[in-house]
Amino acid sequence: MGNVGSKGIVRYEESFAIENVADAAADGVAWLLTKDTADTAFVRAVAAGKGLHLYGILGATDADRMEFLSDTLMFTGQEGHSSVEIMLQLSSIATVAFFFGFNDAVTGPNNIIPVKLDTVTFTQNAADGCIGILFDTNATNDELHCFWGNGAVKTTTATADLRMKGMAPTAAKWLYMKVEMQDRGSGNGVRATFLAVDHNGKSVEKVFNTSVDRDLGLCYYLGVINRAGTAHNVFIRLPAWEQTIADM
Repeated sequence: MGNVGSKGIVRYEESFAIENVADAAADGVAWLLTKDTADTAFVRAVAAGKGLHLYGILGATDADRMEFLSDTLMFTGQEGHSSVEIMLQLSSIATVAFFFGFNDAVTGPNNIIPVKLDTVTFTQNAADGCIGILFDTNATNDELHCFWGNGAVKTTTATADLRMKGMAPTAAKWLYMKVEMQDRGSGNGVRATFLAVDHNGKSVEKVFNTSVDRDLGLCYYLGVINRAGTAHNVFIRLPAWEQTIADM
């Protein structure tokens, strides 16, 4: 369902009441998915305690990856305000990494997500840039981290400052995440707000002025990748996005 807000913002919330997810763009498809051979593709499902949602299985193969993303590049910072939201649940939080937020491409090489974190070192894989929340069990701290990159240049902000201390996913529990970007005018990178809320209602929010260009095209993006040989059930509920209506 979509609607136009009273303050000039378009908002879309996906209920999955209609099957509109596929592995290739087509009429009636709003969301794309990618997966490796051993993975089970996202499908609509209903389960006690979960309601209507998407369900997929990340196979028990190191570096297997699944993605859920919009079918086009639809956001730029210069629109004024954009945000993406998701509720995510994993059956296990061992040997896994995920990235949620904005990404520069709706297709890309297999077996990578836009960024990874080994110990305290980020490696950006996105070619043109990304903004989002990262969780990686290869990191020193198994907690969420903020990240952005512009072009092939990743943020130089200290990893300790990007860490969302005390905020981490819990197996078989919902984690809510929201990433926003706001325009700061010509010659300035966008401002980004990162918010996470766990199943107990605890929240952590961080705000940074980033280096991401205001004219960089971005899509809604979730990527989950296996960091060893453990299968993971992946559940998604109520992905949403919003964007300022230009030139109102």
